[in-house]
Amino acid sequence: MISIYYSKNEHIEIANDLALIDGIEKSKIIWVDMLDCNDSEILKVETLLEIKAFNRQDFIEIEESARFIEFENYLMCNSNFIVKEKLAFISKIVNFFIGKNFLVTYRNYNSKSFSETSKKLLSHGSKMRNSEIFLNIIDLKISSVADYVEDIAQEISKLSKEIVTNKHTSKLLILKLSQYREYLIMLMQNCIEKKLLISFVKKASFLNNKTESELDISVKDLESVIDYIKFNFERLDFIDSTMNNLIIFEQNNSIRLFTIVSIFFMPPMLIASIYGMNFKIIPELGWANGYYYSLAFMLLTVIVTFIYFKIKKWL
Repeated sequence: MISIYYSKNEHIEIANDLALIDGIEKSKIIWVDMLDCNDSEILKVETLLEIKAFNRQDFIEIEESARFIEFENYLMCNSNFIVKEKLAFISKIVNFFIGKNFLVTYRNYNSKSFSETSKKLLSHGSKMRNSEIFLNIIDLKISSVADYVEDIAQEISKLSKEIVTNKHTSKLLILKLSQYREYLIMLMQNCIEKKLLISFVKKASFLNNKTESELDISVKDLESVIDYIKFNFERLDFIDSTMNNLIIFEQNNSIRLFTIVSIFFMPPMLIASIYGMNFKIIPELGWANGYYYSLAFMLLTVIVTFIYFKIKKWL
């Protein structure tokens, strides 16, 4: 699918039919948005805008190298757009071709950033320039990334409350913690990449001062999102520390229980081992009630040990 936005009588018109491209003047084209286009559509746009390095092989190379390329009359760059699908975040490639008076975008997935930009462009008429369209797409994506971070922050809060309320940890909680950390890393990388993209676009000679100042604002927005991501990393570190302390506490309780039980049985075992020695002369063996005396003595040692532990507040 291809959408060509062009100015006509101080209004913005949109052409979705490939056959209508020949009737559109190159100077009137503001934005060409290509959604999973075929080779014939790509070739048509290449011919219309006189962009030589514009084919599927170029798309593949720029995606693999993740580089920004500057040509004589336009910039060619790509950006990873984070998309939330069900319970996971997925990275999608979007290619940008920014000329002096036109913008070309190539993608293979639907995005709210592009549909919202299309509505804004059609409502504002011919007032929006190609650089402003590019900036609007990036700003909307920055906002969506900020929303994703906010969603993760809420999940982190729920996780923290669950740990504090139940005062225990589990394998599921540990896996959730790791998953949220991976999501934040992905969003952090995406924000840093957007900063590099904006820095590259700012070097273009055809940008005006207004656009450059707006790009600076976008960079500040990205820095705010990055700071928020760092804050959530600190929260995850705190939760991780709490979970480790809970695990250590539970292990210490288990070891403490085994130690106490062992100490309780040490005096009776000592008594039993003394009277279990194979000597011919052991005076107590001749007692009529020696067996009962030994049991009572064993019980007495257990009671004394218990009272001692209670006094020391070890129980």
